[in-house]
Amino acid sequence: MELSITVNDNPHQLDGPCTVVELLTLLDQSAKGVAVAINDNIISRSQWQQHQLKANDQVVLFKAIAGG
Repeated sequence: MELSITVNDNPHQLDGPCTVVELLTLLDQSAKGVAVAINDNIISRSQWQQHQLKANDQVVLFKAIAGG
């Protein structure tokens, strides 16, 4: 079953159920320094292993940037 989601305003097709951790792996995105919001709700890192993405989810990946 394919799932259609959006990641940072770009459409993505997933082959089936997927957690946040699995999505980051699919996107070749390191989890270090990243925050994840799904449908405007921040998902805590402790929930990434359990949180299943659903069809039409809007995912935003935030990368921490050092600066001053």
